[in-house]
Amino acid sequence: MTRSFEWFLALRYLTARRKGLGGWLTTIIAVGGVSLGVAALIVTLAVMTGFQEDIRGKILGAQPHLLALAPQGAMAARDWSEPLGSISEVESWAPFVMGQSLIKKGPSAAGAVIKGIDPLREGSVTGLDKRVIDGQWSDLSRPVSNGPAPMFLGKELARTLRASPGDDLLVLGSSADADPMTGLPELHVFRVAGLIETGLYDYDSSLAVTSIAAAQQVFQLEDNHSGVGIRIKHPDKASRVAIAVQQKMGPVALVRSWLHMNQNLFAALKLEKTVMFIILTLITLVAAFTIVSNLLLITAQKVREIGILQALGAPRNCIRRIFLLQGLMMGGTGVCLGTVLGIAISALLKRYQFVQLPADVYYVDKLPVRIMPADVGLVGLAAFAIVLIATLYPAYQAAKLDALTAIRQT
Repeated sequence: MTRSFEWFLALRYLTARRKGLGGWLTTIIAVGGVSLGVAALIVTLAVMTGFQEDIRGKILGAQPHLLALAPQGAMAARDWSEPLGSISEVESWAPFVMGQSLIKKGPSAAGAVIKGIDPLREGSVTGLDKRVIDGQWSDLSRPVSNGPAPMFLGKELARTLRASPGDDLLVLGSSADADPMTGLPELHVFRVAGLIETGLYDYDSSLAVTSIAAAQQVFQLEDNHSGVGIRIKHPDKASRVAIAVQQKMGPVALVRSWLHMNQNLFAALKLEKTVMFIILTLITLVAAFTIVSNLLLITAQKVREIGILQALGAPRNCIRRIFLLQGLMMGGTGVCLGTVLGIAISALLKRYQFVQLPADVYYVDKLPVRIMPADVGLVGLAAFAIVLIATLYPAYQAAKLDALTAIRQT
């Protein structure tokens, strides 16, 4: 028996009309089940991967790869070019002053994280200068003594305060040395110079950016800094580079990587992706049972033909391969159709953005989609493996039939 003969019989048995339910109907149900399972898996993984990549990109666009924070809240200003420059992975660094305060504009007030930055260096570390949607980043370089200090607000924070460029703000000053019971904080006047949109709701609803000198006045840090932001060549190596930076900076700073600061978020996303993969794989598993029932039905209806093939000299391995090929034809067709369908749906979701999300819940306001070839390949292999395993039992049962008993059956 040649392999082409086995393929011919497998296709013949698969498409032939049968008693009761038509062969096409049961075959279509089996193929359709596999297709839907594969498509659902591909779309889900594309969305989950999109979430991870989108949030990762926005986080890296709003915060440094490494944060060197002063353990006591303030460190003396100094040039870190020499110690940090000796680390090949470090690309740039920029000092900052950071603290929490209350911002008031008319009757509206909101808590905010005020970040004082060096506008000439910050862009090379976080890229906040590229997140400006209104105003000129260069305004932050204006001397503090020339009227109200400029301040950029996150888009959502500005909406909460009902503030727009040109409006004056009152910022509640604070001091680490003040007595919380009797200390009277100062009020500092700032002027909205523009708006920033990072795409992350947590940042856009709480971030206020000003110059280092203005932030030092608010938090009474004199010439000290809260820390140093550091950008490296390969963000995924941040944890390893953080150790080297810590050794160079010594006890004056506590170095943390962006991976460490966001590990809970990315661990949750990874867990969700894994769980969704497992759950949706059950759809393919259910479809595999449909293939099993289909092949068992064919076996029951083709008992006589199987006996004749054995009487003509077809070995049991040949019978087994015929039914195995039938299952693989159904499963392979389902996997191929499901892959095409899943990629098509993912591409449509990515292009037309049918789904809008509440940014305060999901970090992003649009459904991010990214199709990864590795994910598509993993889904295809997993589905095909399930189909192959499901096909083994019906093929084994068909090969077990006794030729004489099979021929006697009508």
